[in-house]
Amino acid sequence: MKSAELLRPALNAITFSMKFFRKTEVWRPTRWGVLLAFLFLSALGFGLVLGLYPFFAQTRPVVQPRVIIIEGWLADAELAEALEQLDPGALLVTTGGPIKLAGILVEEKTYAEVTTARLSKLGIPSERILTVPAPDTATDRTYVSALAVRRALEEQGLLGRPANLYSLGAHSRRSFLLYRLALGPEVPLGVVAIESQEFDLRHWWKSSLAFKHVMSELMSWTYVQCTRWKY
Repeated sequence: MKSAELLRPALNAITFSMKFFRKTEVWRPTRWGVLLAFLFLSALGFGLVLGLYPFFAQTRPVVQPRVIIIEGWLADAELAEALEQLDPGALLVTTGGPIKLAGILVEEKTYAEVTTARLSKLGIPSERILTVPAPDTATDRTYVSALAVRRALEEQGLLGRPANLYSLGAHSRRSFLLYRLALGPEVPLGVVAIESQEFDLRHWWKSSLAFKHVMSELMSWTYVQCTRWKY
């Protein structure tokens, strides 16, 4: 009992020193401060909305490319627009993996083969087309396609020639990054973003399809940046 009495002052001192809260002075914004912060954040958000698509729709072509890489999933209208910009004499490389719809109805089984057939219908000679189908994969489809293109160019003795990559809208920045990593620094590589004929990507927030396109690319580009170590 006496021991407990002797220890009580020490226990009280420890309890007193272990306070979990303390009184402090806090600055709070006034109504004008709140209004200013709201206007600043609104302007910042508006600027991000306007600048998001131009950031992802990267266009930076090289001059006089000898190789044109076309992502095979471009729609007919975008493919026709791309053909209007092509340098005469350049080799057209079609890319893309398996098509998992209507396979029993068409002879071509990959986006690369379908786009080769479309180019032939549009009058491009077969000797100007190099078909590079990509293997089936559940992840990193663009990067797998880029690796297939690298192997095909090496086999043809064309690796190192100036090349331009044609992609759709907001997909172009991510495609350019992954092709840049796959092809290596020895390939002078440019990129051209083809505008969609299906929806207005300049005002992407007004259309559900355009919104999905831009937001999907935002998440995919973020994923690539976070996992860049594996490429």
